[in-house]
Amino acid sequence: MLEAPDVGAMSTTTVATPKFQHVTIIFPPGQEKLLRSFYVDLMGFREKPIPKVVKPLGWIWFYTGEEGVELHCVPDARSVPADWSPHFCIEVDDLDKYQARLKASGHQVIEARALPFRPRFFTRDPFNNLIEVVHLEGDYIAAGEGAE
Repeated sequence: MLEAPDVGAMSTTTVATPKFQHVTIIFPPGQEKLLRSFYVDLMGFREKPIPKVVKPLGWIWFYTGEEGVELHCVPDARSVPADWSPHFCIEVDDLDKYQARLKASGHQVIEARALPFRPRFFTRDPFNNLIEVVHLEGDYIAAGEGAE
């Protein structure tokens, strides 16, 4: 059995913090065109070639703005529940532009509780996956806004 690391014994100089390699969401089989329309045309992601071994599975991957971190989209017959709150967050340079583009294309923009130096909102893709969209304006911890 794999045991959790002793975080008390870790230091930033001895052990690297784990990093995300990918996030996976689902979409209904046969909806590849709608998936690409949303994530490429509307949200600005670029599609990434997938390994040949998974091509028959219908997976679609996208590059993100962070080298080595990908968005994986996997066809699945199950639906994402309407009240599903797990989400991923993307950072953008122009929050207003994304709000306008989403609204103009008929997607809901869900206002979010204000966070220091992090204006944000939520939206859902055509398959009900929840997405947080944020613009980072500064370091809330350095500004004294961190929890004590």
